Order: sequence, then structure tokens, then C-alpha cells
Amino acid sequence: MDKHAYLIIAHQCDDTYKTLLKMLDDPRNDIYIHMDKKNTLYEESYCSFVVNSKIIHTRRTNVTWGGYSQINAELLLLEEAIKNGDYKYLHLISGQDLPIKSQDYIHDYLESSDTEFVGIMNDCGNIQSRIAYYHLFQEFIGRNGAGILVFLNKLFLISQRILGIRRKIDKEIKKGCNWFTITGKCAKYVIDNKSWIEKNFKNTICCDEVFLQTLLFSSPFKDKINVNAENDNISALRCIDWKRGKPYTFTVDDYDLLCDSKMLFARKFNSSVDKEILKKIYRTFS
Repeated sequence: MDKHAYLIIAHQCDDTYKTLLKMLDDPRNDIYIHMDKKNTLYEESYCSFVVNSKIIHTRRTNVTWGGYSQINAELLLLEEAIKNGDYKYLHLISGQDLPIKSQDYIHDYLESSDTEFVGIMNDCGNIQSRIAYYHLFQEFIGRNGAGILVFLNKLFLISQRILGIRRKIDKEIKKGCNWFTITGKCAKYVIDNKSWIEKNFKNTICCDEVFLQTLLFSSPFKDKINVNAENDNISALRCIDWKRGKPYTFTVDDYDLLCDSKMLFARKFNSSVDKEILKKIYRTFS
């Protein structure tokens, strides 16, 4: 029996997170969880209702939007999974995602596949500045930072440009969906290159959408990457709506759309916005 590993980056234990764990609870799956350290109320015993899958929690860290801590959380999950099991596929998802196919469907769909479902945009835009300059304060600034650290960060970036300080990477830079479904062999390759990732992406900004794509595009796995000219989220088998939100939060009005989707996972859901869609997805695909 081929096993899969689900790697979850979560920051809250709401009904969405609980529904996700219940939908993944299958003897063919092991579930790895990185719960943000800022959630001081969370206890590992919360997952006691999961009875068919093995639950493994990684070391908890503070994760900040746009910071290297996002990449680090992914590497912690991958490293723990590689250490503990031999998996056909590993799926990186967030605590606000849900599968929109049954576990039988997902395992059957991937049974004979060796494709790497990693989204890479055809037009990556101007992403050089994310990597070229050192963003020393990003872990403290986050998404909506303000105050002296934002000022210092801008000052430091201007100083680097004036002084000609520019980090260079020995690979072609690529960008895409930061959620992925990759083979066990590919996951091991990523961990084997952990020091390269840290060297090139420490103190960058928003490179959780860049590091994996850049690494794999210049790797032996390049020709196995799923390519979809229409949408990098489709390449990663994710239903994510960036047209109606950043991203859009699905509601019960989107139920038919989600059921008709050919993707395996959807993002995002929020029990504070709509609990009914969680119930309907659970009843349909569990």
C-alpha cells in the first residue's frame, strides 16, 4: 500500500482545521503538522479524534508573512516526513485548505504517477528584488508592518542599491503556487539541498513562492514538473481563486463549482465566514 504524507502549515485550530484533519484521517496517510508557535492555546492532544492516520507534530516556530520562516516551516515538515516514512507523495497544504476529492480518488489518481505537481508561472514578472537584496527585518514586519522597522528596512534596501550589493543565484529564478504535491524522491532532493536553500533565500521576501520552483527547474526533476499554461495553481492541483479575493474564501454558494473542479484540493475556507460549506464538503468527499 502506497502511503502519502500530508504536511500542514496551520496557525489556528478552528472548525476548518478540524474538518481537514477528519477528511485526511485514513490508514494510507500520515499527517505532519506545523502549528504556529504564536498559537499558545494549541495542544497536540487536540488531534486525538484522528484514529486512522499517524499524527506527527514538528518543532513549532513563529511564522511571519513574507519571511524565511515560511520556507523554514516547509523544510521542517519535509525533513520530518523524510525521516519517518517512505511516501509515494507528499502534499503541502495549509490549515485553511480542504480536499475536494475523496481519499480513494486521490490515491487512485496518483497511484501510477511520477509527476511533480509544482506550479510555475510562464511569466514570473519582476521577482529579482525578492532575492537580490537582503530584507533583514521582514520577520518583524510581516504583511502590514509599520513604524521604525519599515523605515529601517527601506533605508537598508536603498543602501544596498547604492553600494551595488546584489545577491546572485546560480539558477534561473522561477515563481509559482507555494502549495505542492511532490514525490518522495523529489522531497528527499529538496532536503538534500537544504543548505543551498538557506544560503540563497535567508533574509529574502515572499520566496516561499520561489525557492522550490527555482530549485526544481534546474534539477533532474525538471521534466517531471506538471506544466499548465493557463494557471500555476492548476499545475499544483489546487483550486484557488485570486480573482475574487487574496485569495477568495469559498462559501456554500461555491459548492457546485468545487464539486465540478478537477483539482484535488481547494483553498481557502474559513469557519467564521461560512460553516455550511465545510459540512457539505465533508459529507461529499469523506
